[in-house]
Amino acid sequence: MSKQILIVDDCSTTRKLLSIILKGRGYATIAAENGIDALEKLAQHAVDLVVTDLNMPQMDGLELIRTIRGNADMQNLPVVMVTTESDEMDKKRGIEMGASAYLTKPVTKDRLAYEVAKLL
Repeated sequence: MSKQILIVDDCSTTRKLLSIILKGRGYATIAAENGIDALEKLAQHAVDLVVTDLNMPQMDGLELIRTIRGNADMQNLPVVMVTTESDEMDKKRGIEMGASAYLTKPVTKDRLAYEVAKLL
């Protein structure tokens, strides 16, 4: 059975693009449009890794990571942050919150696939 990845981004185009890249590498994907939607999906599906944006309405990527890390059942779930925020402080905050990897958009398909494979 292929590994299942949750893609969390408020932009539907980005969700589709990341899904195409990951499906092309043999992964199954589920999409969520923000952190709240992501938590609902995580409660319903067994997920092996999360790819999340930073800036989203309702619940951003940092809050999502904080919630995941605070849940005993999910605290070791790998989370890759993929964001337009390239500032070192944002990256540092993401890693401190518990992001397993931090990639800046536009991310290449090879870089994304490498980070995902490394974490799985």
